[in-house]
Amino acid sequence: MSLLIASLQAFGWLVVLGLASEFLAKGAELLEHKFGAGFTGSVILGFITMLPELIFVLIAVNEMEYDVALGSAVGGNILLFTVGYGIVILIAYLKHDEIIQLPRTMKDDLWYLIIATLYLFFSSFKGYFGLIDGLILFVLYIVFAIHQYVETKDLQKNENHDKEIITSKMWIKNSTFMLIGTIGIVVAAEPFVHSIIEISHETGVSAIILALIISPIASEMPEKISAFSLSFKSLKGAEIAVANFIGSKVQASTLLFGSMILFKLYLTGGEVYYVSHTFILIIFAVLTTLVGVWITYDLKLKLKEGYFVTLLYLVAMISIILLSD
Repeated sequence: MSLLIASLQAFGWLVVLGLASEFLAKGAELLEHKFGAGFTGSVILGFITMLPELIFVLIAVNEMEYDVALGSAVGGNILLFTVGYGIVILIAYLKHDEIIQLPRTMKDDLWYLIIATLYLFFSSFKGYFGLIDGLILFVLYIVFAIHQYVETKDLQKNENHDKEIITSKMWIKNSTFMLIGTIGIVVAAEPFVHSIIEISHETGVSAIILALIISPIASEMPEKISAFSLSFKSLKGAEIAVANFIGSKVQASTLLFGSMILFKLYLTGGEVYYVSHTFILIIFAVLTTLVGVWITYDLKLKLKEGYFVTLLYLVAMISIILLSD
């Protein structure tokens, strides 16, 4: 297969994945009325925005492209806590002339993210992820989901407001969107993996580098576009965008990594081993995530922090490419 054909196929499947992700996001809009804003934003919408990454990673594991799976798994965190974060902060300040102020409850999500990130950091020095790692990350995700559900229910009890009436027609429409999105992602993920591998063969560029850069565009871009749109409309929209960012990355650092490890064990009975250049990606994902947590922990996102994390993406990508040669 020629490079041109492989590139066109990759672009075509990238478009399909992007559209499917957008259908998923649209379909989830009514869930807030059922489960509340906190649980919906951090857990349900977080899972839905992470689903394309999860399916892509599991497909790569099934194809025994473990470096590609790891590259895709860490690529989303690097992209979100640099370019994604930076643009939302800059839009909020330049459009509304204010910094983003986050609710106090956001610190709970940040602590789960800190715990998961530090666990991945110290575990990565072993050179592999095994059964214990997968189970710990999976249990941490379950605790996070239960915590968010209980906290949201308590908040709902203390709130007195009228809820919009949701008709069965609206539920059917949104459920159809979610079904279309899920099917689209499942259908497109495998050929997209093959396209990346083919481009790697034709160009000599490492498949893991291509997965690190390209696959997050497919899985993250619809979320980013929605976040940028929310940030442009209002300062509250920017706060919601950041909350969804954090929730999706808590799940990426727990459920996604845990599922990848356990699925690999299920298929082959062996741990997820990785080589030195893959270890570099993990370290950069950990570092960019911790930077994101650091600038968020005071619950104020300032203009200078937006510039800093946007520049950090270029530094991270250049460093990864140079160190992986």
